[in-house]
Amino acid sequence: MNGRRCVVLGEVTEPRSVDDREALRASLEAGIARANEALREQLVAPFSVLRGVEAIGGVLTDPERSYRALREITEAVLPVEMRFAVVHGQIDVGLATEAVSRMDGPAFQEADRLLAELATEERAVAFADPDVEPWIRTLLADQIQLLQTIKRAWTAHQAELVRAYRREENMQAIADERGVSVQTVSQTLARANATQIMTVESNLDAALSAVWGWSP
Repeated sequence: MNGRRCVVLGEVTEPRSVDDREALRASLEAGIARANEALREQLVAPFSVLRGVEAIGGVLTDPERSYRALREITEAVLPVEMRFAVVHGQIDVGLATEAVSRMDGPAFQEADRLLAELATEERAVAFADPDVEPWIRTLLADQIQLLQTIKRAWTAHQAELVRAYRREENMQAIADERGVSVQTVSQTLARANATQIMTVESNLDAALSAVWGWSP
């Protein structure tokens, strides 16, 4: 496992259907900024926009906290859909640059291959790591895809309140900050299935940690 890094590449599923590309870029950059802040201790190369407003990439030490990056980015661009390849492998070009756009190697090549495969199979996420059983990787990817499918029904307001609830875990504080009632906050979170989603996400993070948290 020594020398491996976690390459995360993502792309907008249907870029031609996006009418306001400037708005999409702003949303992507906001999600990327949150991902980079949350994962700053795991970053090998910060997440950034790679190709217009259609693709993003970043490199982590390992896949243990990769879902956090996917979560921040996908929630930022809702209802626009994205797909992601998460590859634990070798980088042999540009690793010292700390710039994902200047890196390359087998892990990037595998990520590109997986993204192409995801596009033909209409799936949203794939993991690659030769030391992890395929059924485990598929199970993790399917769980993330189900979460993304549920979240596509969120409004921008619901997504914002769920983010606030993750941060505050206090409906009264959220209500006071926004000048609304606690009941309004509670109803909005309930319609977004926030509590259930956060429970699933906690279990998913624990599973990722169990699979990759031990690696050097």
